[in-house]
Amino acid sequence: MTQRFTYFRSDGTSDTRTQPEGPLPQEGEVWVRGPYTHPDAPSPLDVRVGKAGIKVWMVVQWLQASDSDKQSLLRRYGDVLELADVESALWYYQQNEGVIDQRIIEEKQPA
Repeated sequence: MTQRFTYFRSDGTSDTRTQPEGPLPQEGEVWVRGPYTHPDAPSPLDVRVGKAGIKVWMVVQWLQASDSDKQSLLRRYGDVLELADVESALWYYQQNEGVIDQRIIEEKQPA
């Protein structure tokens, strides 16, 4: 079985790829399941990074919790993230700070 993914890069380009189901081979790219073309865009809260598909907002939250220490973050989550993934997540966060910051604030509030 195959799945479609859209990848976003810091140069402003994106592309849709069909890949076999399972771990994704790409590192250092943010992605979302499904095909998207401009001007359609997924919610920034659904965009993921890394082979394990960690949501960008979660990577940012983890990084904030580790005082922006990327190496500390990688020591803790290095089995699912590479440095290139963290850098890509930060790039995407800079493009979508308001939405992502709001989600992180909501996560900190007691239920």
